[in-house]
Amino acid sequence: MAIPIEPNAAAPPRVTAVVPVRNRCQLSLRFLEQIARQTYPNLAVVVVDSNSRDGTVAAIRAAHPGVEVLAAGDDAYWAGATNRGLRFALAEGSEWLLTINDDAVIAPDHIERLLGIAQAHGCRILGSQINHLDDPELIWSLGTFTSWGGAELLRLGHHGQRNDQRTDELVSRPVLRVDALPGNGVLWHHSVLRQIGLFNERRLPHYHADSELVMRAVANGIPAWVTPQLVVLNDFSPRQKQLPLNSVQGLLWTLGHPKSHLYLPP
Repeated sequence: MAIPIEPNAAAPPRVTAVVPVRNRCQLSLRFLEQIARQTYPNLAVVVVDSNSRDGTVAAIRAAHPGVEVLAAGDDAYWAGATNRGLRFALAEGSEWLLTINDDAVIAPDHIERLLGIAQAHGCRILGSQINHLDDPELIWSLGTFTSWGGAELLRLGHHGQRNDQRTDELVSRPVLRVDALPGNGVLWHHSVLRQIGLFNERRLPHYHADSELVMRAVANGIPAWVTPQLVVLNDFSPRQKQLPLNSVQGLLWTLGHPKSHLYLPP
């Protein structure tokens, strides 16, 4: 299904950015300052707070009164909190939905250009290249690809490469077909989520729900794409104390806590 550009439409389509937050007040405020400077004219922002105790909600409401702030519980994690915002945005009639994290850094025209690329190329799911904030030329992901029979089921595209290591042919392409995507900086047409549902928050509460939803879309005949033309800078600075794997406590946390990327059930 191609999404045509409508240059003569009375108003540009509504885009809603859905941002889960929890106890990262300064990061959340930094992100919302960027959103406030976006050039796209019909943009709404929904923040979903998972019971922050550091004054996040009060600070957001004071600094950004136009932002919708919803509440989620301690057990919502990324998938549940994001779903809360997506349901709200869909009920409000938003045509496009952007899932993005509060530690992301984007250019002022990022959302406008992302939507333009999606419309121009008929992409109902379009992700951004993700680089490291502390080393902006270092690629973390340019899409995600399945690797059946390999050491990893999912492989991050061009992970660990630098921007200047990309080929000219790759850099010139507006969009690339992918098998999956990290959920940070992904634009979804509302029809995708209405057709296949939202993130699987019960089985995949924090990690891997983003990849699974994109793979579910692809399995249902909806191609997924990433653009190398736009970069989300992600702040990968460690903020959560990691327990050592050589301790019983560390091993139990790594395999048994929903916020661990090695959480066993997923």
